[in-house]
Amino acid sequence: MEGYKISAPVDCMKTLDTGNLKGKTAVITGGANGIGEAYTRALSAAGVNVCIGDMDYKGGSKLASELEHAKFVNCDVTSWEDQRRLFTEAASFTGKVDYVIANAGICPPDEVFTFAGKNQVPTEPNLKTVDVNLKGTLYTTKLALHYFVEQNGEKPSPQQEDTCLVLIGSGAAFLDCPRGPVYQSTKWAARGIMHSLRRTAFYHGSRVNVISPWYSNPQLN
Repeated sequence: MEGYKISAPVDCMKTLDTGNLKGKTAVITGGANGIGEAYTRALSAAGVNVCIGDMDYKGGSKLASELEHAKFVNCDVTSWEDQRRLFTEAASFTGKVDYVIANAGICPPDEVFTFAGKNQVPTEPNLKTVDVNLKGTLYTTKLALHYFVEQNGEKPSPQQEDTCLVLIGSGAAFLDCPRGPVYQSTKWAARGIMHSLRRTAFYHGSRVNVISPWYSNPQLN
């Protein structure tokens, strides 16, 4: 199998040239608030058509109304139909989807760690975190790759246009995260998805990356 290219480190202290982003289209799940909102605003400022997928109808609608070339789609990432509709709406900007940020995620209290009590029958843990963080990310990944391959084909060629899938991971995928095995496992999974896809993504002109933030203060749990 051919090798893949590893991009050089990005110097975040330098001003980035975003001129090549203007007119492109991006999908951002969980893009209505927190880190996702920051991604949305940054891409919009660079002239990107942004389609925000989020369950926060009020926040997402307000954000889209503040920005140029932005749409909001009420989207539960655990729903295949919702995500399919999100990508359809995004493609309606220019007929293409160029960039996808799989950002939606939650981190509620971890019930796998919780002890039911001595002589008590353990209850089934709530695995909604797996549904949102892993299942939702896999749905986003599936749709992103579908559009990328449809646009660029399956064999490398000079005519292919740059496309990119960014998976939002976490520092929890690199460091010990006591009392949080469910959340931590889903963020390790994001690394696994990237490590698998990077071996083949370049065939259809795509890049796959993981961004792993440290602690933040999101509004959704």
